[in-house]
Amino acid sequence: MGEKVAVLSSVHNAIRILQTFSTSETELGISELSVRLDLAKSTVFRLIRTLSEANLVEKNIETQKYQLGIAAFQLGFIVYHSMELRRIALPILDKLAKSIRRVIRLGVYDNGGAVYICKRMPEDDDATISKIGDRVPSHCTAIGKMLLANQSEMEIERVITNGLPRYTKKTIVSPNELRQHMSDIKKKGYALTMEELRTGVSSVAVPVQNDMGKIVGAISITGPKSLFYPNQIDQYVRELRHCSRQITERMGLDYFI
Repeated sequence: MGEKVAVLSSVHNAIRILQTFSTSETELGISELSVRLDLAKSTVFRLIRTLSEANLVEKNIETQKYQLGIAAFQLGFIVYHSMELRRIALPILDKLAKSIRRVIRLGVYDNGGAVYICKRMPEDDDATISKIGDRVPSHCTAIGKMLLANQSEMEIERVITNGLPRYTKKTIVSPNELRQHMSDIKKKGYALTMEELRTGVSSVAVPVQNDMGKIVGAISITGPKSLFYPNQIDQYVRELRHCSRQITERMGLDYFI
């Protein structure tokens, strides 16, 4: 128990160190951090060394002080990018939700799963966001499958190796079946789930690209299985692709604004 508490305390103090840096103070020394955080210099030095190994902080050779490193920038960029994607997509997805009267979601890939960063409900006149941050499996959700299909073969195999839990009798749990499914999704350009996560619920998703052509997320339409017959699925895909193109174009325009 004591060792666990010590580890949690170290993590907490490492986070405090990172949060001490600001735009007005981009560089700080060991002594400064020690005084501000009321920590022993040896403790600060040990934590800084660990953060440096992870590239979260780096040392300025000229000043002998520390600043946030490239890994911190990368983490911040991921958050910023997701926020920008969501901001740009919201009005476009609002319009789609009100038009087709279905649940609309926007998600991004996250370590073998998908995280919803936006959900629009047609019943909400003010388009209130709900359940932001929900994490769902990638092998049985439309957004998850769409995003997984566009990962590297190594990542797909990693997800398969970690196991494919069954949620309904229609969940794909066979590694070979999922591999073939991923290949088919890449060819068709959209992903479909039919009662694979929840009985009676189906969903279809298409990818969202940035202005450089990189897939940065996926958007989906979800509803009762009875409303997912072939002609209707085709219509959903057309609507989603139209929205996806609008998001991509908007991202490109924002880059130049």
